Amino acid sequence: MVGDHEAGACQAITHVFALLGKRWTGLIIVTLLDGPARFSRIGQLVPGMSDRMLSERLTELAAAGLITREVEDGPPINVRYRLTGRGEALRPALAELERWGHEQLLGGVTAASTVTVAATAAVAAGGSVAATVGALSS
Repeated sequence: MVGDHEAGACQAITHVFALLGKRWTGLIIVTLLDGPARFSRIGQLVPGMSDRMLSERLTELAAAGLITREVEDGPPINVRYRLTGRGEALRPALAELERWGHEQLLGGVTAASTVTVAATAAVAAGGSVAATVGALSS
């Protein structure tokens, strides 16, 4: 349970923030919550991220078992990224973080926005996923 400070709990949350706290990672996952997407589409939905960084983050997420890379035979060859069951399991946690953000960071403002819109706005304002996650955890 969070707040117990047991070794296992601390270790688990440390791993969560080490992965999801990296800049852009959370936004990529949130983008894929809407369904599979091509590399170029993810890049469009997460403004300000270079193709090199997107490629690096997608590789990390695949290695962590959160996304899969699907290659469809062409021509032209089409590559799409999709959340795995493990990645999809983040949906309730991200929805709860969005709710908390609206209540605690936006002064109780209720909006019909999605996590994607909120996260993209944070980055567009010069913030980062890592900074946002850090603020949420304090």
